[in-house]
Amino acid sequence: MLSAAWHRHIFLFGLIGLAAGMLFGTVPTSIPQIILAANWLLEGNFKWKWQQLKSNKIFWILASLFFLHVIGMTYTENIQRGLDDLRNKMPLLVLPLILFSTKPLSIKEFKLLFGFFFLSVFVSSICCYLVYAGFTKKVIIDVRKASVFMSHIRFSLFIAFAIIGLLYYSIKEKQIWIKISCAISTVWLLFFMYKLEMATGFISLVLVGSLLLILFSLKWLPKKVSLALVLCILIASAFVLKSALSSLDMYNKNSSNSANILLEKTKSGGVYLQDTIFGLAENGNLITININDRELEKEWNLRSSIRFDGADKLGNGLRYTLLRYMASKGLTKDSVGIISLSQQDILNIENGSSNYKYGINSGLATKWRELVWEYIKYKRGENPSGHTLSMRLEFWKTASYIIGDHPVFGVGTGDIQDSFNNKYVETNSQLEVVWRLRCHNQYFAIGVAFGCVGLLLFMFYLLYPAIVLRKDIHYLYWPFFLIALLSFVTEDTLETQSGVTFFIFFQTLFLWLASFKEIHSTKKPTE
Repeated sequence: MLSAAWHRHIFLFGLIGLAAGMLFGTVPTSIPQIILAANWLLEGNFKWKWQQLKSNKIFWILASLFFLHVIGMTYTENIQRGLDDLRNKMPLLVLPLILFSTKPLSIKEFKLLFGFFFLSVFVSSICCYLVYAGFTKKVIIDVRKASVFMSHIRFSLFIAFAIIGLLYYSIKEKQIWIKISCAISTVWLLFFMYKLEMATGFISLVLVGSLLLILFSLKWLPKKVSLALVLCILIASAFVLKSALSSLDMYNKNSSNSANILLEKTKSGGVYLQDTIFGLAENGNLITININDRELEKEWNLRSSIRFDGADKLGNGLRYTLLRYMASKGLTKDSVGIISLSQQDILNIENGSSNYKYGINSGLATKWRELVWEYIKYKRGENPSGHTLSMRLEFWKTASYIIGDHPVFGVGTGDIQDSFNNKYVETNSQLEVVWRLRCHNQYFAIGVAFGCVGLLLFMFYLLYPAIVLRKDIHYLYWPFFLIALLSFVTEDTLETQSGVTFFIFFQTLFLWLASFKEIHSTKKPTE
C-alpha cells in the first residue's frame, strides 16, 4: 500500500500530465486520466470521498451533463453511436468525481500546473510552426493542416486562453525572469495565431480581452481613466468594423474599373465569353467577363503542371480559381492575361489562392475576406460544400429543422448524425455527402439531442456555478469561461476528446478550488 503522500504525488503527476498532454493528441490526453482514475481507486478512503461529494452541489451540477447523456440513451435508436458518445464524454463525470473528492491544490501546485500548461502550448505551437514553415517533409497548402495535434479551431482556443493567462502572470508575478518569459511567450503566440489564420481564437481573444479590460478599468482605475480607455476600445472597434465591412466592396462590381468594359475579341482574334448575370467580382472586377477558354487552357498548360481542367491544391476547380485571380488583377482572361502572370502568380493559383492580395495581406485579413466570399455565395444559393462558413450556416439551418421536429426532448444521445442525414435528404441540401456533418455548434448539438428541456438544463449547468461561486473564483476562470462560451457558437466543442477535455478540465479545476474555499477567498480572489 502506498502512503498518502505518494498518492498525492501521483495525483499531481496525473493532473499536470493532463494539463500538458491534452495539447498533443489522444494518447497523451488519455494516459493521465487513466493514471488519475487508477490512483483514485487504489487510494481508497471512499467513505471520506463520498462525504465530500454528496453535499457538494457544484459537483452534482458538473456531473449532471454526463447523466443527461445517459438519460438520452433511453429513447435513442442508434445504441452503438450513443455508447460511443458516452465513452467520449466520460471526462464529464470522471474528472469532477476525482477532483471534488480530493484535497485542493496549494497555491504553489496551482502555479506549477499552469506553468506546465503554458509550456505545452508554447512547445506545441513551435512544433506546428516548424511544419507550417516547411522544416518537415509534410507539404502544407492549407494552413489549417499545420495544426498537427488537433483541429486548428480547438488549438486556437488553447492559445487564446494561454495568452490571457500569460499576460495575467506577467503582471502578477514579481520575479523578473517569469515576467520576461511570459511576455516573450505572449508575443510569440500572437504571431503564431496570426500566421496560421486562427480566426476563431483571435476573435475570442479580442472580444474576451476587451471585455475584461473594460471591467478591470471600471473597477480599479480612476473614473476618467477608465472612461478614456473604454472610449479608445470603442473607437478601435469601430475602425476594425469599418475595415472589415470594406471587404464587401472587393466582391462588388466597380463601374469605374476599366477591367469591367466588355470586349469583343482577343488580340489573337478569339471571341470572348461574357457572363454579366453572375455578378460577383474580385477587387471590383467582374469575374465572368472577357473569357476565352481556348486561349486560357493552351497558355496555362504551358506554364503549369496542373491541368486547366483539373483542381488546385485545395481541391477547387483550377479554372474558377484562375478566373478569380486574373479578375483580381484586372486582366483579360486570355493568352495575354496568362502571359502577364508572374511565376509567383502561377504558384499562388496552383495553391488555391483566388486573389493576388491574399499573398500580400496574409493571415487573418485573408481569412476574413474568404469568409465574406463564402457568405455572399451562400446567400446566392450556391453549393456550400467544403467552405468553412457557408457549411456551418447549412448545418445550423438543418439543426433548427430537427429541433422543430423534436422540440421537447430531442432525438436522443445516439441519433444526432442519423437525424442530420435524414434531414439533409428531406430538404434536398446541396451539401455533398462527404460534407453532411453535425451542427458545429454546441448549443444546437444539445438542442438536437435533448430538445428545449436539455438546452435549458445545459444553460443552468454553465451559468449557475459561475454565479454562485463568483466571489471565490480565480480571475483566470472568467477568460476561460467566456472563451468556452464563444467556442460553443462555432464548434460543437464537447463532441471531440480534445474539446471536452479542455472544457471540463479547466471548468472542474476552477470550480473545485473555489468550492472548497481553501485557496481562493473573497479577500484574495487572485491568489
